[in-house]
Amino acid sequence: MTAKGKILLIDDDRDFLMATRLIFEKSGYEVFLAESGKSGLDMIQSISPDLAIVDMMMETWGEGFDVISKIRSMDMGKDMPLIVLSAVDLQGPYQSYQPSDEFPKVNMVLHKPVKADDLIRYVGELIG
Repeated sequence: MTAKGKILLIDDDRDFLMATRLIFEKSGYEVFLAESGKSGLDMIQSISPDLAIVDMMMETWGEGFDVISKIRSMDMGKDMPLIVLSAVDLQGPYQSYQPSDEFPKVNMVLHKPVKADDLIRYVGELIG
């Protein structure tokens, strides 16, 4: 059986990574984990995922945004579906999250915790 697609999870919360990996693997996706923005960027180059899910706040408040900007600047990341996760209440510019130079385009912004069924459905909408 071939996987439905390759998903890269970029988050510094190991428990979240492990739990989310199980959810996606049970649904037939191939899952790759990165515990930092830098390792996530390296993995994009090596595995060419179909979609990446990036935590907004990792070691620093804006690390997720830096990672997204760098993904969007890569040839293989220009059109890759991106989901941003946040454990903080999304206020101000993040609430509507319109693409701009400062805030690159993402496909979806979700608030943690996300229900497993919802996450699977959102990913299915983005990559089938």
